[in-house]
Amino acid sequence: MRPRNVVLIGFMGAGKTVVGRALATHLDFRLFDTDAMVVEEAGMEIPEIWATEGEPGFRAREEKAVLRACAGSGHVIACGGGAILSMKNYGVLKGAGPIVYLRAPADVLRARVDIGGEGRPLLPDDAAFGRLLVERVPIYESAADLTIDADAGTPEQLASLIEQRVSDLPERPDRTIRL
Repeated sequence: MRPRNVVLIGFMGAGKTVVGRALATHLDFRLFDTDAMVVEEAGMEIPEIWATEGEPGFRAREEKAVLRACAGSGHVIACGGGAILSMKNYGVLKGAGPIVYLRAPADVLRARVDIGGEGRPLLPDDAAFGRLLVERVPIYESAADLTIDADAGTPEQLASLIEQRVSDLPERPDRTIRL
């Protein structure tokens, strides 16, 4: 059965946006990238939001983006790495459709993200990377309806696998979010 929406979660660098783009094409769905939505709505990049509004300001904007992305159906929702940590977001995302955790080994993630770079305010150094990974992985695992190894193929191959596997998941009651 075709899902109403598909939600992608995972650590920074797992490939949620690029796999989400391929999956949206496969399903003929619209892609909603919550980080991109926050940037567009704020009119500034994520590091600027963190500098001017701090993490609380960013998270408040992220909650609004999650609500907008989950309204309706036919959406692939690529979540920022910390979006699922909020209980409010967790409930909204769980109700939107199956949650797919894109899992990747630490060395793959480390190679993909700019630790200490300006674009990753939560990753000033390798120690912060390790702490966040240890903190978030159990949450991703417990939230997921399906786990896919993000380093097991190209974005196209992963999109095909996700499309097949989410179709096999039992359907949950419709909890469409309406704004």
